[in-house]
Amino acid sequence: MEGKNQIVNEIRTKIESFLLEMTVIKEKLPVNQRLMSSKWQHPDRRSVKVNFDAAFRQHLKQSSSGVVIRNNMGLVMGSGVVFHRHVADAFAAEALACLNAITFARDMGFMKVVVEGDSRTIIVKGQKRDRVSNLVTHTIASMGFKLGNSQFWVEEVPSDAIAVTERDRQLMQQHDQDGSIIA
Repeated sequence: MEGKNQIVNEIRTKIESFLLEMTVIKEKLPVNQRLMSSKWQHPDRRSVKVNFDAAFRQHLKQSSSGVVIRNNMGLVMGSGVVFHRHVADAFAAEALACLNAITFARDMGFMKVVVEGDSRTIIVKGQKRDRVSNLVTHTIASMGFKLGNSQFWVEEVPSDAIAVTERDRQLMQQHDQDGSIIA
């Protein structure tokens, strides 16, 4: 267990230093970045994919983080929404969402994860994903304002996200039947 906490603490430290670096970089990023695939893509069979997104209300300084963890079959291993107050800006909201996603994955005991979000400033060193491929987490993040608190689900998503999650699985399975093999 100590090893898991050490890894998560290292990731947290990297995120915190990354956030400092991002305050400078976010102004220098090109507005139009290449978008990747618009459907959710599975991780290899030894990993889970952790998707995150944030919804932000500037006038209230509130944000809501959405996270969903799925295996290589597209099955939901866990999902959650975290409500935040006193959030400075949309950049901070996305950074909180990323931190919440990593922490949730660690708390669920996952050791090998692929983290994916749609924020161009948080995911600058990786590949940007568009909102369509992250629609499940966007749906969950948007629920946070309605709920007004934080909630987590194990092996399911909230009812508002069921249809979107199932659409992702069907698209993934259709692609896999067309010649691709789940790793």
